[in-house]
Amino acid sequence: MNIRRMLVALLALSTAGAAAPALADSFPERPLRVVVPYPAGGTTDVLIRMLQKPVADAARQSVVVDNRPGGASVIGTSHVAQSAPDGYTVLGGDLSMLVNPSLLKDMPYDTVRDFRGVTMLARAPLVLLVHPSVPADNLEELIALAKAKPGTLNFASGGYGTSTHMAGEMFRRAAGIDIVHVPYQGVAPAMAALLGGQVQIYFGGTTTGLPHIQSGRLRALAVTGDAASPLLPQVPTFVSRGIQGVNADTYWGIYAPAKTPDRVIEQLNAYFTGALQDPALQQRTKDLGLTLIGNSAEAHTAQMREMIGDWGKFVKEADIRLE
Repeated sequence: MNIRRMLVALLALSTAGAAAPALADSFPERPLRVVVPYPAGGTTDVLIRMLQKPVADAARQSVVVDNRPGGASVIGTSHVAQSAPDGYTVLGGDLSMLVNPSLLKDMPYDTVRDFRGVTMLARAPLVLLVHPSVPADNLEELIALAKAKPGTLNFASGGYGTSTHMAGEMFRRAAGIDIVHVPYQGVAPAMAALLGGQVQIYFGGTTTGLPHIQSGRLRALAVTGDAASPLLPQVPTFVSRGIQGVNADTYWGIYAPAKTPDRVIEQLNAYFTGALQDPALQQRTKDLGLTLIGNSAEAHTAQMREMIGDWGKFVKEADIRLE
């Protein structure tokens, strides 16, 4: 190669190297899209929609919520994994993001390889709800009933890999009972099935369960976590009733394709963590029983990988299989 050609080649390489930071510096230049891998109306959808305005105000671009349900959240998640790594399409995911790698086979993406965290948004406990037709007024009576009639009580979930599924599996294992998992396509149809008496048990969000508990349409027997929920102070924790290991609090986070530039990830992190500081959003999430987190992208990515490993161990030890 002569000197002229070498100089041209070096100039091309230096220009290409500068292009990525330049693109990142101009981010965002068009609307942002947050894919929710569930139908509208569930807590994931509600939380992401609460973030729409404060994130849009910070980014000075509109934020579009794109519901892509199905396949135990795999359809929407796969869409983000295959999207351009430019920060314009991200995922608003829940616990299934962390459980599916060990629960589902032949997923069209590798969660650890294809995603990085932007920030963990929030966490919340779950409440064990039963239909009033179930002859159990407390946790001990429910366990005794399940042991007396193994395989006859059903528990609903919002789908495989969700916190509502994992909580039921943890309860089954911790209490030594045989209850049958019935998955639904989202929390709304699962709650509807419980209210209609098609299933007897469901681990739901404290907020979604609260009005039905107050009206007497459902009975709350216990909550996950180490302390009673402020929304349901009269409902005991599993730990206080001697049941250890029901730790399926649900989490929500923002995820981006793994090759998204660092500067774009930093900008997205600033938008979403800043939105969590909005006073109106803080009050609304408090009313929903959510605890806000808002950590760094690096911390969230490490958290994602650690939790994937922890859930993988539980799925294997509990021998959880898809029906």
